[in-house]
Amino acid sequence: MAINLATKFAPKVSDIMKHGRKTKSATNQDWDWDGTNAIKVYTLTDPTMGNYTPSGADRYGSPDEVQDTVQTWTLSRDRAWTKTIDKSNFQDTMMIRKPAQYLAQATKNVLIPEIDTYVLAAINTAGAVANRDDIVADGASSASNAYTNFLAINADITNNEAPESNRIAFMTATYYNYLKQGGFVLDSDAGQKKLDSGVLGTVDGVKVVVVPSTRMPSNCDLIITHPSVTVAPEKLIDYTLHKNAPGISGDLLEYRHRYDAFCDTNKVNAVGIHKTA
Repeated sequence: MAINLATKFAPKVSDIMKHGRKTKSATNQDWDWDGTNAIKVYTLTDPTMGNYTPSGADRYGSPDEVQDTVQTWTLSRDRAWTKTIDKSNFQDTMMIRKPAQYLAQATKNVLIPEIDTYVLAAINTAGAVANRDDIVADGASSASNAYTNFLAINADITNNEAPESNRIAFMTATYYNYLKQGGFVLDSDAGQKKLDSGVLGTVDGVKVVVVPSTRMPSNCDLIITHPSVTVAPEKLIDYTLHKNAPGISGDLLEYRHRYDAFCDTNKVNAVGIHKTA
C-alpha cells in the first residue's frame, strides 16, 4: 500500500519585508495646494545697508522699490493602481485575498519606497543645481574618510547659516558602517557606547537615518538636509473599493495618490551631498 502524504495551503499570506517611510521627518507641510495644482511663492529682496548722512534730502540713502522673485511649484505626480478580486478566487484560496490587507501591502511595498525615492531625488537634484554636491570631492567612501567628509559637509551647512537643530542625514548602510568603523567612535566613551549598541543615533548633532541604497540617488551615499528645505505635499490619497462593479463578480480596488516634493531655493544651502562618482 502507498502512503499518500497530505499537503495544505496555509490560511495566511507571507509578505516581503520592506522598510517604512524614511523621508517624512525631513519634509514639511508649510504650504497648501487647496483649490489649485500650482502655487507661486514670493521672496522679497533684501536692502543694501549704507551710512546715514545727517544732512541733505536723502539722508538714509536713495530709496528704490522693494523687488521680489517668484518660485512656482506645480504638482506633477498623479499615481494610481487598480486590481480585482474575483469572488471565486477569494472563496477558493482560503479567503486570503482581503482588500484592506492588500491595500496595506501595496502601500508598504510599492508606494512608500516610491515616495522616499522621489523625495530624495528631488533634494539631490536641487542640491546639485546649487553645487551642494561639491562641498567635498567626489569619490568612494571608506572608513578613513566617511567621518571627515561628514564633518566638512555639516560645517559648510553651518557656514551657510542653516539651522543647527533638526538636521537629518540620509545615508546608505555602507556609509553608516564606515562611520561606525571610523576612529571617532573608538576615541571616546560615548562613541564606544554607540558602537556597542550598534546604533549611532546622531553624528555631529545630526540625526542619522539609514536608507536602502535602492532609494538613494545614483552615485550618492550621503544627504544632509533640514525639514524646512523640502515641502512634500500629498494632496490626494483616494482608495475606493467597489463591490460587484459592472462586469465584475467580486471586488474592484482603485487607488490614487497625488504628491510631489519641492525644494525652496532660498533654503537649499541647508543641503549637503556626498557623491561617490
